[in-house]
Amino acid sequence: MNWKKSGLLSIAIALGSVTGFSTLGIEPVSAATATESAGVYNQFQQYVQKSTSLANARNYLINHIKEVDTWAATQMTLQLENAQKAHLSVYSEKVFPDKMQKEINSAFSKSKNLTYTSLFNTIKDANVRNVLIEGRDKGYKLETSEGMYYPVMHYEGFKIFKPYITKDIAAYIDIMATESNQPSVSDAAIVISWTELTNRALAIEDFVTKYPASNRSTVLQKELLIATSRLLYGTSNTPAYDYDEQVIKPEVKKAYENALKNSKVDTRILSILEKLLQLLNSTNNKFTPVIEKFLVETVNS
Repeated sequence: MNWKKSGLLSIAIALGSVTGFSTLGIEPVSAATATESAGVYNQFQQYVQKSTSLANARNYLINHIKEVDTWAATQMTLQLENAQKAHLSVYSEKVFPDKMQKEINSAFSKSKNLTYTSLFNTIKDANVRNVLIEGRDKGYKLETSEGMYYPVMHYEGFKIFKPYITKDIAAYIDIMATESNQPSVSDAAIVISWTELTNRALAIEDFVTKYPASNRSTVLQKELLIATSRLLYGTSNTPAYDYDEQVIKPEVKKAYENALKNSKVDTRILSILEKLLQLLNSTNNKFTPVIEKFLVETVNS
């Protein structure tokens, strides 16, 4: 179980906490509003800087974000995300014990639903319920992979903050929520359509292009590398090319073609796909050393 635990933690924890905050789209506010914002901001700091009051920080932000200016709202939203990611591995250790895993598995096997509401309908053990309540209140959700259950960031819960924060961070939350609501990969297999996989890569690329100065640009640049590699190669359990014949799978090529057909702008990913399709048409869709060289140079450039 140890290697699974380590692997799941690396999946669950995002690419690391990021300090500093975006200033994109922030407008000046009146002195009165600034004073009110400062009071809420300072109170929030008392909560968010301690892992023991993380649930209080989240609840406080939900209830008071409308009372602050855009700058403060954006800072607090990013601070909450940082705090949740920093504490995730600690909370995960409470979910990994066998008793927790067995109780969650028993409940999940009945409903095939990992929402807290569904789990609470079945799980009666007070200690197990308390651990789950803690995860819910701190802003995590549960996922399962390789027979284990583990907490992950629940970015859908951040959407409540979108009306009060800068456009770049609102867009970042949408991207992260799409992935956390329905992960692209599970057990090393792509579990969404190739069209959706392509669209997600293009959405990340659009963010990086549109908001290069955003506080979360670096995070999504790293995600873009992963998404691009996945789009071009697939994964170990869902390769883009047939194992035996080394021919690109029809659904993969169709997703590439549709992306080019439906695009209104030119992007790096689309340029790569256009060139790749030209090469594939010249090789009867077979993966050749020429294509391999092109992809290696593309991914590493």
